[in-house]
Amino acid sequence: MNHGPSVDEYPRLPGPARFIQDVAADLSEGRSAVLVFPDAAVTSGLADVILDDLSREGYRAEFCAESSEAFPTRVLTTFGADLTAQRHFEAWETVISWEAWHGSWVFVPGWRHKDVAEIVDRWPAQLNACGLAIEDRPKLVIAVRLSDLPRKKITHLDPGRTVVHWWWGVLDRLDSETRLAAVARRHHLTPVDASVITEVAGWDLACIDHLAESWDRSTTALAAVLTDYQDSGIASTVRSAETSAIGRGKSMPPAALEQAWSDGRVERWGHSIRWAPHTLDVAEVERRVWLAHNRTLIPYVDEERARYERMIRPKATPQALAGLDFRDDDIIEIGSLKWLVESGHVDIGREDKRRLRAFGILRNNLAHRRPVPDALLQEIVGYLDF
Repeated sequence: MNHGPSVDEYPRLPGPARFIQDVAADLSEGRSAVLVFPDAAVTSGLADVILDDLSREGYRAEFCAESSEAFPTRVLTTFGADLTAQRHFEAWETVISWEAWHGSWVFVPGWRHKDVAEIVDRWPAQLNACGLAIEDRPKLVIAVRLSDLPRKKITHLDPGRTVVHWWWGVLDRLDSETRLAAVARRHHLTPVDASVITEVAGWDLACIDHLAESWDRSTTALAAVLTDYQDSGIASTVRSAETSAIGRGKSMPPAALEQAWSDGRVERWGHSIRWAPHTLDVAEVERRVWLAHNRTLIPYVDEERARYERMIRPKATPQALAGLDFRDDDIIEIGSLKWLVESGHVDIGREDKRRLRAFGILRNNLAHRRPVPDALLQEIVGYLDF
C-alpha cells in the first residue's frame, strides 16, 4: 500500500510553505515564536522537517544544543563558546548580553528540551531588560506539543513579544488538490473522481494516495476502501455534526478536540473542522460524496437546463407553459422542462429526451443531498465526456 507523501515533501505544498513564511516574517520583525504541533506530527517527523525548513529562512539559525545544562549554558555551547572564558554569561540575567548570539534564531524543540515552560516564562523578562535593538535581539523558536506546554500558558503569552502559530488548518483544499494532481499522473481520474477523493480524504494526504490507487471509483465500494485504509481500531462513530456546538476553531483547535487533534484524528480543512477519513461512519462518507458530486456537477446541470430551455420553450404552447411554476427570474427549472417532454407537450427526440431525463434525476439527487447512484453517474460522465 502506498503510504502517501514523505514528510520531506510537505514544505513544498502551499499551506506548509505559507506557514513557514508567516513564522519567518514574525521572526524577522523581532518577535520570538512558539509553534504548537500535534503529537502525531512530532511522531511522524513532520514537525522536525518544518523546523529544518524554517531554519533555512534565517541567515543565522541554530538548533539549541541538547544537554542537561541550564538554557543559558546550552546557548553558549550552541554557538561554540569557550565555557571557561565565557562563564560570566552562564546565567539568565547575563546571557542576553552575550554578543555572539545577537541577531540569531535559536530553535528549541520541546520534545528534546524539557525546560521549555521555564524558557517561555523567563524569556520575555530578558527582552524587556536587555535594551537591544530589534534586529540585534536573539529570537527563540520554541516548538511544543500540548504535553510540553499547556494551552493556558500558550494563550497567555504576550503577542507583542512572542507570536504563537498552531499547526491547525495549515493543510487546505489546495494542498489536497496539489497532492492529488501529483498522484493522478499515474491514474485516470475524471473531475468527479478527483472531487470525491479530495472531499473524502480532506487533509489526510496519505488517504488521497490510497483512494487514487485502490478505489474502483464507485460510491458503493468507497466505505470498504476506507475501512481497509487504516485498521486502527478507532470506532467509526464520529459525525461532523458533533463539532457544530464547538465552533470552527479558526486559529487553534477547540479545547474539546485537543486530544483528537494531538492524535491526528481531526483538523481544520476547507474552513471547517474535519475528522480523519478512517474515523467516519457510512452516513458521513455519503455526505462527503454528495458534497463532491454537488460541487462538480451542479454547474453542468445549469448548463444543460439553459440549453434545453432554449430548445423547449419555443416549442411549448402557452397553455403548457401556463401550468409551470416560474421562478422570479422567469427561467424554467430542469424538472419542469423534463415534465414538458415526458408529458408529451414537447417532442425533442429520443436521445435528447434520455439526456434531459438523466440530468433531471441528477438535479433531484443533488437537491435532496444524496450521492449520485453509480449507474446514473456513469451516464452523466459519458454525456459530459470527462
